[in-house]
Amino acid sequence: MDKLDDLVRADEGLVRREIFADPALYRQELERIFDRSWLFLAHDTQLPNPGDFLTTFMGEDPVLVIRQVDGSVAAFLNVCTHRGTLLCLAEEGNAKHFTCTYHGWTFGADGALVDVPREGDAYYGELDKASWGLKSIRVESYKGLYFGNFDPAAPTLSDFLGDFAWYLDAVFDPQPGGVEFLGGTMRMTLRCNWKIAAENIISDTYHVLAAHGLSVQICSAGRDMQIGVEEGSDLQGQTLSATVNGHGWNANLDGQGQYSLFYDPEPWLKFANASRPRYIEHLGEPRAWFVGSSIDGGLFPTFMFVPGFTFRIIHPKGPDECELWMWTVVEKNLPDELKREMVRFNARMLGTSGMFETDDCNNMENMSKALRGVANRKFDSHYAMGLGHERHDDPTFPGRVDQRISDNCFRGFYQRWQEFMRAESWAQIPLAPRRFTGDNTPLREASHG
Repeated sequence: MDKLDDLVRADEGLVRREIFADPALYRQELERIFDRSWLFLAHDTQLPNPGDFLTTFMGEDPVLVIRQVDGSVAAFLNVCTHRGTLLCLAEEGNAKHFTCTYHGWTFGADGALVDVPREGDAYYGELDKASWGLKSIRVESYKGLYFGNFDPAAPTLSDFLGDFAWYLDAVFDPQPGGVEFLGGTMRMTLRCNWKIAAENIISDTYHVLAAHGLSVQICSAGRDMQIGVEEGSDLQGQTLSATVNGHGWNANLDGQGQYSLFYDPEPWLKFANASRPRYIEHLGEPRAWFVGSSIDGGLFPTFMFVPGFTFRIIHPKGPDECELWMWTVVEKNLPDELKREMVRFNARMLGTSGMFETDDCNNMENMSKALRGVANRKFDSHYAMGLGHERHDDPTFPGRVDQRISDNCFRGFYQRWQEFMRAESWAQIPLAPRRFTGDNTPLREASHG
């Protein structure tokens, strides 16, 4: 049996804990997952003007993302091509040029090398500047989200998302006008493997009441309103977990559970109820009822979201460390006061010192602490909840589907991890068959249109 086959046995719901700690596996992840996945870079609203830039990472590679004069978004390795020094040291800003602090090579916002000190006398006018511009990264977008990919052989972003885009629209395109990122970026370092941080959101609804029970009691005291993950919840039969190409979606369909822990849910319910006809017109039934519902999920490997609480990217920083970069995301036409309250609420709940975040970080770091020895790494973790009860042909919901409290998306995530780690090239990585076109029209309707 191949070692990777032994590490992940998705058909049994078992994952060897070694994958959260092995330095050799981590180096292989950087090459086989982060060097060829579509990784989140930025949202349209973070780069509103030409020359606006931000710095980020793809895996552990530094990246510079810049809004171009023509309105497009370009990304480059954030590295001076002269000697490989980190080029831009700022987190964000607006600039026409970027000058290396080491030898002074200067690059334009389009990545071109525009100035070299002593080009005439020291280089004898022989330096071919056109060959020494910044190294460009492939960029594609979906509903205002920009992603980068190092691999020229990778499929399009649309194919990478597949039918998961049908779910994404409920978060990033709920009605005409879309969403915006607010409040800047919250950053924190977490002493655990990046996959531990990813699985906490891409699938783990099960932990909410055990890990956050006290916080839930405090926030919902005196209020007859459910999140929708409680045992015996009124929403039985209106919950869903779905996995497509390793991406995960865990949600209810009540249209209001997202607001159950807000200080005053009424203004939010008023906005959601008033907007519901537009959600239905834009998304159709039943997708429109995801908006306002409790949701957690994410895109393989590291772009995660809990609408109303946090949106985040996880940057790996070694086998036992990662960084979380977090944003608040709201509908553009949300009233200004509610936008401000959403920023405050996100910081209180899943911000760097939020009520929920401190619970999660403690548990995730304790998982990594327990892996510092030898014995624990030899055992399997249990991801078999709901195994054998999934549906592959649900008439409404794409992907492999189960009820929300399930390990369905865990198994999808680690199966995808295994497929990437095993493959020598993208040609060996499968993509799930599609039921929807690029604009999320069912293929049967499109073929008869």
